[in-house]
Amino acid sequence: MRIEGLPLPIQTVLNALSKPDASFRLPGGAAPRMDVAATPPPAPSLQAATSVQVMIAAAALNETPQQIRKREAKRVDRGVSLLERLHQASLGGPPEPQVLEELAQWAEEFSLPDSPQLQSLARDVELRVKVELARHERFV
Repeated sequence: MRIEGLPLPIQTVLNALSKPDASFRLPGGAAPRMDVAATPPPAPSLQAATSVQVMIAAAALNETPQQIRKREAKRVDRGVSLLERLHQASLGGPPEPQVLEELAQWAEEFSLPDSPQLQSLARDVELRVKVELARHERFV
């Protein structure tokens, strides 16, 4: 089948998109050169997703913004809960070392949330955790 009357830009695009071994050519289109010494590109090797981090990253791609904010809020709420536990434990005397360890671990793993509304609150909680740890001579 021969198509005539196509504007030059369309002919150029069609010629560029056609495969080198295709038998269909528009009139005026130059046949591409075939290099005999060209080697085919190596086939990509696919690996199975076995690590937990890869699976978590894939799940994170499918999260809605509401789910992301909820997950971030839970991380901040964990710090508040640990501060409450520390307060309750310190009412009866010196706090338990386990609570201080959990607070120190939370502070080490803490990262600011992406949500601007949560960032201010998260900074306040992080500061309070660090103050309490310093008060009990634990430093992060």
